[in-house]
Amino acid sequence: MFDRKDGTYRDRGGEVVGQLEQVRFERRVQIGSSAPKLVAITPDGTYVLKRGNPFGGRIHGMDAVLSTAVFGETTS
Repeated sequence: MFDRKDGTYRDRGGEVVGQLEQVRFERRVQIGSSAPKLVAITPDGTYVLKRGNPFGGRIHGMDAVLSTAVFGETTS
C-alpha cells in the first residue's frame, strides 16, 4: 500500500517497508517469460507488484503510472 498521507510504503501485513521517497518502480525481465514484471525497489529489497503475461495482462507503462500517482511526477 502506498500511503501518501503518511509518506510510507507498506506490505500486505501493514508493516512499513520504506519511505515513499526511497521507493522507485521499474519493469524487469521475468526469468522464463517474454513478459516483464513490475517491481517496487526499496532500501529493504525488491517487491514484485505484478507479473506480466505475454498472452494478456501486460505491464505497459504501469511504472510511469505508479510514479505519477504516488509522487505526482513522470519518469522516463
